[in-house]
Amino acid sequence: MIATLRLADEQLEQIEQLAGAGYAPWQIAMYLDVPKKEFIKDWNNKDSLIRYHYDRGILLVDAQAGMKLAENAMAGNITAHQQLEKIRKGQRLEALKKHYLYGEETDGL
Repeated sequence: MIATLRLADEQLEQIEQLAGAGYAPWQIAMYLDVPKKEFIKDWNNKDSLIRYHYDRGILLVDAQAGMKLAENAMAGNITAHQQLEKIRKGQRLEALKKHYLYGEETDGL
C-alpha cells in the first residue's frame, strides 16, 4: 500500500511524541493539520511510516518507564519488582494473542 501523505521528519517526530503521550491518530492528524481521512488510511497500513512512528512513540515511552522500573527493582524496591513482573506477563500475553489469534509472527515465543 502506498502512503497518501508525505510528512516532514519533524512531523514524524511529533507523531512519536504525541503517540507516546496517548493521543489517538485522529487527534494527531488534527494537531499536524493534515487531512484526517488520509492520515487514518496511512495509519491503518501496518507498513506505513505513520504507523511505524506512531508505534515507535508508544514503545519509547513504555521502554523508558520499564527501564526506570527495572532500575528501581534492582535497587530493592519490591513494588517496582511486582509492577515489572505484571508488565512482563502482559507483554507475553499480548505476544501469544497476536501469534495464536491473529497469526502474526512474533520473535521469542
